[in-house]
Amino acid sequence: MFVILLPSQGTLYGLTVVCSLILSAVAASAQENQAGATANSEQLRTLGVHGGDCKKCHPSEVSSWMKSTHFQTADLRLRSFAENSKKYATALGIKQQDMLTTAICANCHGTQVVRNDEIEVVSGVSCEKCHGAAGGDAGWLNRHQSYHPQMVIPRQQETPEHRESRIADCESAGMVRSENLRGLALACFKCHLVNNEELVAAGHKMASAFEFVSWSGGEVRHNFLVNRQVNAPEPSLWLEQSGSTVENRRRLKFVVGTLAQLETGLRARAKMKNPVLIPQLGGMVAAGNGKLLQINGVAPTDEITQATALISPMLGTLFAPLPTDEETYQKVADQIAELTQEFIEQHDGSQLNGLDALLGAVEPHFSQQFKDRYIPPKEPNQ
Repeated sequence: MFVILLPSQGTLYGLTVVCSLILSAVAASAQENQAGATANSEQLRTLGVHGGDCKKCHPSEVSSWMKSTHFQTADLRLRSFAENSKKYATALGIKQQDMLTTAICANCHGTQVVRNDEIEVVSGVSCEKCHGAAGGDAGWLNRHQSYHPQMVIPRQQETPEHRESRIADCESAGMVRSENLRGLALACFKCHLVNNEELVAAGHKMASAFEFVSWSGGEVRHNFLVNRQVNAPEPSLWLEQSGSTVENRRRLKFVVGTLAQLETGLRARAKMKNPVLIPQLGGMVAAGNGKLLQINGVAPTDEITQATALISPMLGTLFAPLPTDEETYQKVADQIAELTQEFIEQHDGSQLNGLDALLGAVEPHFSQQFKDRYIPPKEPNQ
C-alpha cells in the first residue's frame, strides 16, 4: 500500500489535483518496440514505490520488500540480459535496450511507469503490481489513508461509516486491499501463469509451482500495519478489524487461491491456439479441479460442488483445440468468478476446519536467493 503524510486535508487534496494534472498530461501511448508493447492505463497510473513515497508510512513493509526476489527480479532478469533472459528475448526479437522499457518481460519482472512520454522500469515487482496502480486523477493513493472528510486524524478515530465509504471509494479506484483475497490471488496468477504462447514456445516455463497460501506466507509476507516491529502471519489490520483468526484466513486463502488458479487457467485456455501447449495448460486446469475435489472431500461447500460440476465434464475436451474454445472457457471462467465471490460472501473460514489437515502440509515459500541471503542453514543436530 502507499501513503503520503500531509500536514492538512487541504494540502492533501491540492497535491492530488496537481498529481492528477501531471499524469493527465502524459501521452496515452509510448513508442512501440519490436515486441509491440505500448503504454496502457495501468502504467499511466503507476507511480512506483519512490513516486508514491511509500516509506513514509510503510517503512517496515518496504524494508521487507527490499529483501525479496520481487525487489531483485529487475536486476536478475532484465538488467542482466543473460542466460534464459537473453534466450527468450532473442527468440521474441526483443533488444537489450528494451528490457527496461517496453519489453513484455518487464510486465512481470518489473514495475513500468510512464515518464516524459516513455515507458521505463523503475523497480522490480513492487506494491502496485499487487495492490493496483495508485496514481491518476481518480487514483487511490491519497484517499486510502484519509480517515476524515475535513481533517487529518489517526486511523483509530475513524468512524465505521466513513471507513465503509472510504474502502468502497478506494476499491472503485482500483485498489486491491488485503481483504480482497480473489483480487490478490488473481494478481499473483497474472504472472505466475504465463499465457504468452510465443514466450512459452521459446522455452519459458508456463507456470511456477505457485500455491497462494504458501507463497503469500513466505518471503513476500509484509503484515506490519498494526505493529511495525512484528510481521504478523496474516494481515494485522484484517485480523484487528474482522476479529477473525489466522487459521480462518489460511482456510479461505486455500480455497480462493485454488479457484483463482482455475479461473486464470480457464481464461488462458480460452485464448491458447498452440496444439502443443494446450495439453500442458489443460493439465493445469485439471490439477486445479482435482485440488477442488480434494478440498470438497474434507470441507464440502455448495460453491465448490458447483465449480467441480462445471469442470469435470470438460476434462474430455480440455486437452485438444476446438473452434468453440474461446466462448466455452471464457464462459466457465466467468461462472467460476461468480462462484468465488459467492464463496467469499458465504464463508468466514470458521466452518472449514476440515482443511487444516491439508494446510498442515503447506510450508511457507522462500526463493533460493532469499534462503542464501537471509535464512542461515540448520545445524546438523537440528
